[in-house]
Amino acid sequence: MIKKVLLILSVVGLLSSTGSAQILKNTWIVNPQVSGFNLGSTHTQETGNEAFDLGLKVEAGNFIANNLAFLVGLGGDFSWNKEYNDNSIDLMASIRYYTLTTLFIGVNTGYTHAWNKPKGGSSVCRDYLYVGAELGYAIFVSPNISLDPALYWKHSFTDKFDQYGLKIGLSVYF
Repeated sequence: MIKKVLLILSVVGLLSSTGSAQILKNTWIVNPQVSGFNLGSTHTQETGNEAFDLGLKVEAGNFIANNLAFLVGLGGDFSWNKEYNDNSIDLMASIRYYTLTTLFIGVNTGYTHAWNKPKGGSSVCRDYLYVGAELGYAIFVSPNISLDPALYWKHSFTDKFDQYGLKIGLSVYF
């Protein structure tokens, strides 16, 4: 068992060691992401928490300093169960800091326009601002491409909206 863990850590270390040159100042990054997978949860006043959730997001930005990227993005969340559909569109800005070579910590803020439609009912729209955080690891599969699994959290104080889960991104650096 210990040999397997050491082998996995050494492979991840070898793959991630190629990425240190890509997180330097003036490098551009494009990062499409998928979240949901029923490995997270969304809580709102209207819908409760039993839903299938799929999130899609694209972020792009620049490293404004070594290991520090500023990103802007557009995304959407689509949730549904047998009683309702709950969808939203997000505009966001985030800062991501890479530490320990390719481990990253991010904070973000954004605006969401959401609409909830009960089955057989009319849509209810709401708008809110949110803050969030993420913790992930960039696994470089080539010198300019990395897989970015991350844990995320998103919270709005105005609508008691709370979302957390796992997301996977594919970053391209140029």
